[in-house]
Amino acid sequence: MVSILVLNGPNLGRLGSREPDVYGSGTLDDLRVALDREAPPGHAIDLRQTNDEAELIGWLYEAVDTASPVILNPAA
Repeated sequence: MVSILVLNGPNLGRLGSREPDVYGSGTLDDLRVALDREAPPGHAIDLRQTNDEAELIGWLYEAVDTASPVILNPAA
């Protein structure tokens, strides 16, 4: 099974509660459900979020070391 690492950076843990009129009311858990539903057969989603940029870089190194595909939403 292929594991797709989906990384979300600072403030994305507040999806759904941070300015919902601007960013919408969907939460990180809602995103997890949608990604799991849309993942192709034989693919697993590994969704992670951190406010620590060093941890985010560590996860990217992990993906390189294991040749895992990555989707990165670094936040703004």
